[in-house]
Amino acid sequence: MLSILKLLTVISILSISVTTNLVAKTVEERIKSFEKRRITSNPAIKLHSLKLSFKKELKDGWYGYLFDISFTAQGKKIEVNDIVFSNGKMITSELKNLKNSLSFKKFMYPKLDAKYYKKSHLIAGNINARHKLVVFSDPLCPNCTSTLPKLIEDAKRNPKKLALYYVSFPLPMHPTATTLANAAKIASKNGIKNVYNTLYTAKFETYFHPYQNKNHQKTLDAFNKVFKTKITMKQINDSSLNKKAEYDIMLAKKAFVQGTPTLFTDGEIDLTRQTYKKYIK
Repeated sequence: MLSILKLLTVISILSISVTTNLVAKTVEERIKSFEKRRITSNPAIKLHSLKLSFKKELKDGWYGYLFDISFTAQGKKIEVNDIVFSNGKMITSELKNLKNSLSFKKFMYPKLDAKYYKKSHLIAGNINARHKLVVFSDPLCPNCTSTLPKLIEDAKRNPKKLALYYVSFPLPMHPTATTLANAAKIASKNGIKNVYNTLYTAKFETYFHPYQNKNHQKTLDAFNKVFKTKITMKQINDSSLNKKAEYDIMLAKKAFVQGTPTLFTDGEIDLTRQTYKKYIK
């Protein structure tokens, strides 16, 4: 998540006093007022909007607040996110765990809601399982190809305990990943089994360079060879399919996902991608 601090006048934000004129305000209102003053203290910045995107409970009475901010600086309109932490009496832009020095900014993701658990996104396990996993992934991401097969296997082996939902999130560094993702949707709709396990174990890097190849037909040819299908570029470029791809990107954006694989367990970010394993022991 981007920071606007470099564009702001350096000021102390170690504490915020509750003065008499602020007593009537809620904590959220005081924090929003503080953030607004902090930004507008720099005369070079023209603030357009400041919106609290979400608030997250952390530990020991501390909460994280993520703001969507739009402003103009040096003639350019900029939209960023900024995070502050508060316990209702103090406020800071950084909060770390003393035991491991881990920044709580790493946990500032919203809790996923029902729109992430649609049947169309379920790739393994049972929709009525006790625990829900949502993975954001790119089929050409090396870390994804080592992570997804195990996730799929665990969900299939524990259908009463795990439901695995897949959200396609092709990265810009992989120019033709969207073609693979769309082809997988088509194959799955056509009734081909184990589509996503095959997608992540196919070793497409042996057919083309994941980072350099920009030939979508070459990528589709590789997919068709692996899956023994005859999907065409006309199908890949179908407007309804592209709308589904855009919807997945929207889901990733709303979840503040920036890389792959990103896993959420029961709606909460799972940085280790291991939390779910305690449910299947």
